[in-house]
Parts: sequence; structure tokens; C-alpha cells
Amino acid sequence: MDAPEMTKKSAAVLSEAKRVLFLTSAGMSADSNIPTFRDKDGYWKNFPPFKEKGLEAQDLASPWAFRNVLPHAWAFYEWRRRNADENQPHEGYFIINRWMEDKFDDAFIHTTNTDGYHLRSGCNSRQVREVHGSMWRMQCLNACSSDFWDEPAVPLCELDHDSMEAAGYPNCLHCGSIARPHILMFGDMEYVGHPEQDDNFEEFLRRPVDAAILIGSSGAVPTNDYIAAQLQGTGTAVININPDPSVNRIAQTEYFIQMKTLEALKALDAAM
Repeated sequence: MDAPEMTKKSAAVLSEAKRVLFLTSAGMSADSNIPTFRDKDGYWKNFPPFKEKGLEAQDLASPWAFRNVLPHAWAFYEWRRRNADENQPHEGYFIINRWMEDKFDDAFIHTTNTDGYHLRSGCNSRQVREVHGSMWRMQCLNACSSDFWDEPAVPLCELDHDSMEAAGYPNCLHCGSIARPHILMFGDMEYVGHPEQDDNFEEFLRRPVDAAILIGSSGAVPTNDYIAAQLQGTGTAVININPDPSVNRIAQTEYFIQMKTLEALKALDAAM
């Protein structure tokens, strides 16, 4: 079935749905020029100094990096904060927000993205779980407490683009030591989590979900894919939006729209 026909078929499902879960991943932000760092070539294109040292995103996005190569670790996140601030949530975010307000009785967003674009687009904060955290919040590197706090300042650190080193790091509001992004990193046992968002998501799942829209999964970290597959087992219709058909291997849904995120959301909006 071609994309236009699949879009119509998926729109019909959504038109009947009352409770809907949006499962968004890296591809949701790609149309806003937010790089997907799981593409090694794209990652090193943005960060030549890291290529020279053989440092990959997984190396820098870790508590180890903040303790052993702190200037590089904070440079990585400072660059990402500046990039997210220079760009904006695309129209697809606002389409989702409008659907949540006008089309469905109840809806929730479960995102693996850390750019904060769902909240920045004006989505109700009680309807979002940022399961991997957000670059717009901080916590103590030493986890001196379970507290975290908002930090919208841009720039936050000094950044040398030639060496990809940062300086002038933020400090913990409680103990004064170095702060780190409130993000679940690789090999991270010190992320303090977000209990309120977790509770809101659990509360949403206590009632049956009519449809789940899986958007922009990379397949590399299939957190949302497994949620979609589990919901399918309980009777939830899953719509998968992705230009790469290989990422449908976990959900294996018949409602697969082979399009980029923004294009697909606009097409669904027109068809509903």
C-alpha cells in the first residue's frame, strides 16, 4: 500500500480513537535540524575535534565523561543546547498539540528526546514524559540530592568550537559542585529521574489506549518500540511513522507510513 493510501487508513483509525499515546523519538526532531547523534558520520561532521580523538557520542554522553574529560563533556551538551535554542519546534509539534486539545478525549506524549521541544511548543506539562530527561534541566553531578532544576540560559558555558572544550560550568544549587544535564546518559546510575512525569504516564496507562503513534524511532534505542509492541498486545492500534521501513521490525504494525515526520503529520491532519 502506498503512503497516501496508508495515510488515509491511519487517519480513519485516529478519527475513531478517544485515548491516544504519542511515542516520539529522534526522527521527531530531525525536521527541526536537531542532529541524530547515532549517525557516526553526521556526529563527527559536527564535531571534528572529537573525531580526531576517537570520541563518540556514547563516550561523551556519560557520567564517566563528566568526571574524566569534563571540558569535552560539557562542550558536547553546550553545543546541543545552543543548537536546540537556535532552531524551533516544527509545525508537526503544533499539529500534535492541537489534536490533543481538540480531537481526542485524552492523550499523552512519551518521548525519548532530550531537546524539550514538546514542552517548548506549549504542550501541557502534565501530558509529557521525557523518559531520558531534558537538556533544559540540571542536577548535581555527584547526586547530592534527588533535586533537579530548570536552566533555560543560553549560552550556559563558554564554548571553544575549535577544540570543543567548555569552561565556566554551572554549579549545583545545593552543594556548589559541578552540575550536569538532567539526562539519562549511557552507563548512568546517578540520574535522579522525574517522579512526577513517571506518575503521570503510569496514570495515563491505567485505562485502555485506543491508538499509539510511533514517530521517528531509530531502532538503536527501541524504548518506544517496545511500548508500542506491548500496547499492541492489549488491542491498541499502532501507527508507525518513519522513512525507514526496517524500523517496523519490533512493532510489526500494518499501519506503517513511510514518510518523514512533518510530512506525515501534515498529511494525517489533512485526512482526519
